[in-house]
Amino acid sequence: MDTSVTRVLCAAVFVVAACHQSPVQPCPTTQLVRLASGQAPPRASPFDSIFRAAGAEFHVSPSLLAGVGWVETRWQMVQGVEEFPGRPAAFGVMGLRGEALERGAALAGVTIEAARHDPVANIRAAAALLAAYAADAGGDWDAAAARFSGIDLAAGRVAYLAALVQAQGVARSAQATTACPPPDSTGGPSPDFPSAIWRPSPNFDQRAADSTGVPHMVIIHTCESNYASCWSWLDNPASQVSAHYVVNEDGSEISQLVREQNRGWHIAALYDCTLNRRHECWRNGVQSNHFTVGVEHAGFVSQDSFPRAQLDSSAALVCDITKDRAIPRDWQHIVGHGQLQPADRTDPGPNWPWIAFVHRVQALCAELVVDDSMQFNDSVVARAQVPAGWQAADTTPDYYGGGYHWASTSPSATDGVEFSFSVAAPGTRTVDARWTSGTNRAPQAAYAVISSAGDTLQIVSADQRTGGGSWHTLGTWTFPAGWNRVVLLRRAPAGAVVVADGVRVR
Repeated sequence: MDTSVTRVLCAAVFVVAACHQSPVQPCPTTQLVRLASGQAPPRASPFDSIFRAAGAEFHVSPSLLAGVGWVETRWQMVQGVEEFPGRPAAFGVMGLRGEALERGAALAGVTIEAARHDPVANIRAAAALLAAYAADAGGDWDAAAARFSGIDLAAGRVAYLAALVQAQGVARSAQATTACPPPDSTGGPSPDFPSAIWRPSPNFDQRAADSTGVPHMVIIHTCESNYASCWSWLDNPASQVSAHYVVNEDGSEISQLVREQNRGWHIAALYDCTLNRRHECWRNGVQSNHFTVGVEHAGFVSQDSFPRAQLDSSAALVCDITKDRAIPRDWQHIVGHGQLQPADRTDPGPNWPWIAFVHRVQALCAELVVDDSMQFNDSVVARAQVPAGWQAADTTPDYYGGGYHWASTSPSATDGVEFSFSVAAPGTRTVDARWTSGTNRAPQAAYAVISSAGDTLQIVSADQRTGGGSWHTLGTWTFPAGWNRVVLLRRAPAGAVVVADGVRVR
């Protein structure tokens, strides 16, 4: 299996490269690891004894079974859901789906339900299926593995087999970092995200020329599959779906499939502002693909966590998208697929770390936001303290985080909402504030900027009657290291309210 997979991979590289009409130098077998674009698995899996037993029963290499399980699910017992129309959900350690799951279950003598939910039945079904595929191919295990992948595109099968080679610990070399480039990365335009691999999908069209076509949100997805299967499906003309980007399991590779300026086909829902904190209700009824950038992630809604490296790479990508497209980095503009299409989608799922993820995007874009609600803050660097007399609300749209706090003005009031932020080293920072606007808001809401040494650097007035839902610059100051503060006061003539929503430091 190991040497033949290596031979097939290099041969496939030449075939795929020829299709792309880009010259490639011969690809040494010692350099194939680069094609896998991912970290090797740990030496032992939780299912090693099952791999050995199933391998012995169906005459399949346990190493092959373990490698397939790693590539498909990272050895997780996934309970799949549909992400792309026409593509059945994947189940179990081996990522079995659709007709393949049914045939494997029949060959292994287990029920379809057991093959979905029981790890022993799932691995046995996969082993029986691989053995049958190899028999159909005259004993060619490479062909069996490629068929098991379910990938139609030649380049996708190459990538899948390369990942499988790496998962089995084959073809490692210190030369791996200079390996043959993925064939899809040559001969095309430079990607919008510089480190991405350009793998163009035919499944896109032009954005509308009016305001509905301006990119305004980033939508986070999970593929419900492994990386190679994901981008291959989105590149397949038959799928009629796409996304702008796909991030692999360990964050070591990102594919760009559609230019950001174009409309990807990644969400089926018409926009409904009630699903997004009543943000920009004038977009209601507009097809959400018109104004969104879609980012898929290899993985599954059912997994209990996402790798830190994958999240970091995704955050760097989202930071880049938001900077290039002038998209605010907040909860109305970085959203989940399931949030905007709740009728039949749940990705990226309940275990996507939204608050930490948005904070990471902001940090990579050199900003720190302090929300009035502590649950939306990174408590290591941002804290809020709200006096007892201030009321929580979410009745006015376009607030940051989960809502805002308000209080009536009073000439004798001494309390205020404190937005504290940690500065690691002394330096100059620009501070912005945000509120929800209305006719009853204070025309001169007072923000006191206070250093960690306790010095009031300035008191800045802001008219909260207008400009709600966006950031407004209070000023730029040199702050010492430590916890500095911005305090929104309510000491003002009676008859108005002040709104504490958020403070941004950049």
